[in-house]
Parts: sequence; C-alpha cells; structure tokens
Amino acid sequence: MTRTATVHLLAAISTALVVAGCPSTNDASQKDASAATIVTSHDAGVDAEADDDVRPVYDVSPNEPPEPHALRLCKALSEVQEQKRAACCKIAPGVVLTDECSRMLGAAVRTHAVTLADADIDACVTALEKRYDGCDWVGPFPPGPPPECTNLVKGSLADGARCRSTVECAGASHCAGLTPTRAGHCSAPSSDSAPCGGTVDPLVGFARQSGAEKTHPECEHRCIQHKCGAPFKDGAACSIAAECEDGSQCIAKKCAKAAPAKAGQPCPGGLCESPAECIQGVCGSKKAAGETCSADFECKGGCRKADAGKGTCGPRCDVR
Repeated sequence: MTRTATVHLLAAISTALVVAGCPSTNDASQKDASAATIVTSHDAGVDAEADDDVRPVYDVSPNEPPEPHALRLCKALSEVQEQKRAACCKIAPGVVLTDECSRMLGAAVRTHAVTLADADIDACVTALEKRYDGCDWVGPFPPGPPPECTNLVKGSLADGARCRSTVECAGASHCAGLTPTRAGHCSAPSSDSAPCGGTVDPLVGFARQSGAEKTHPECEHRCIQHKCGAPFKDGAACSIAAECEDGSQCIAKKCAKAAPAKAGQPCPGGLCESPAECIQGVCGSKKAAGETCSADFECKGGCRKADAGKGTCGPRCDVR
C-alpha cells in the first residue's frame, strides 16, 4: 500500500472509531425555504473503488473553505455544550468535532446531496442554548441535542443514487451498503431477513442526526439482532422493548402487552410516558441540585458523595 493510501486508511479508521464512540427523537419537518445551493462535483472522492487507495467516503481537502450553513450548524452542535460546561467549571473548553462535522456536511451541501434551511438551524441553536442553560446538567450523563437538532439535514438523492450517508437519501430511503470507506446507494427499507445494523455512518455521527434511525429506517419492519424482521408477538423471548410489537414491552425477558408507565409507577419494561424516565425501576424525573442521591444517573448533573454512599445532586466537573 502506498504512503498516501496508508494515510487515507488511518483517517477512515479514526473516523469510524470516533463516530462509534459518540452518543448516538422525532421532530416535525419544517418547510425548506432557504436551503444552501452551492455546487461542486458530487462524485469527487465518493467511491473508494475508483483507485487503489483506501479513502474515507467524505474525502474532502482540509483546504476547502467551510460551507457557511454547515459550519454554523456544526459549531452549534459541537461547541455550545462544551462552552457552557467550561464556563460552569471555570476551565478551558475540551476537544470539539466542529471541523470534521463541517467538512463532511459542507461536502454534502455543496453537491446538493442534502439541504439545510436557515429557519431549521435557527430553531436548533435556540433549543441548544435553552437545553444547556445553567449548570445543573453538568456531569457524566449530559443531555443530548434537542429534537430540533436531530432531524434537520434533508436528503435529496433518489433511490439508486450513490450516497455517502443515509441522510443524503430522499424520503424514507437509507444508504444501503455504506461503510466509512465505501459509498452505498439510496434504497427503500429492506425486506425481512436482510442484514441490518452494525454499520458506521460518519455524517450521522458527527452531525448528531440521531433522528435518522427513524426517518431513514433500514428495514420495512424492525432491525432485530442484525436482521430485518417483524417484531415479536406477545409471549416471545426478547431482550429489549424494540423487539416487541407496538403496544408491548419486554418484561421478564418476554414480550407482553403493556403501555408506558406513568410517573410514580414501576417500569419493569423500561418505558415511561414522556417526559418521565425509568430510574431505578420507577418512572420519574432526574433530581435537581440539592436533592439526596446515591448514584449519578439519579441526578440532572451528578451525585456528589458525602459519606457512606449518600450524596447530593449537583454539577460534577470532575467526571465526563
């Protein structure tokens, strides 16, 4: 392998590892009134089979100037939380992923593979500022991006078109066959028995588009244990609620008819009515600063221990 090929391979592996470690919500689609429309060659760097070098699907020169819409969204998604945490903890901001996000998303915008609307970006920025207001949330389990930010990259490519991310595909189609180093093609959700899951979509990870799992499903029915198939009926063995039919949950390792529990009720299947969460087997809300606790996940921020396992909820700057 040439030195250039080696460099590209390491870059691709780095991208896959970073995205796999990122924390992987529905929101109503807004009319795309002011989409960015800068054009370059869509096929540049798309297909790893074009030559002998192994390259990431978004093989974009670092000297390429940022696309304004992509840069604004990526700065908000990557930096707002870190800047707020740094201010609360009175420390310098840590590592952010703005450049990688902007590079990939900018390439998708420039090739007309996706569109971004100014109104959607505005809504995302406003929601991020609200979500990370104050310091009570600082701790090992900070809240992820709000719904306004997780489904605003709109795909434009028709079925059969070469794609570098699922969010490049129009409608409910997904990018079948995609890997961090090989482009896929836009395709309708797969039929039962087709393989699914286990792939890395770099743009979805860096741009934090977690809504893509629902808006661009891999399967007609469900992806269960890496294979497309119908959800399990009541009485069937299961490991998580997503394997069971709608209206059922996985309780005692079997699918059983059960609605999400209300606040204050037990949640044996792990599902609660929004906005409640299943915390230590009971539906409720994260505790606010000053309330007693025994573990970090009980709190909006973290559990600051005092003695013998007892503690008080509040910001925790010593852990991430």
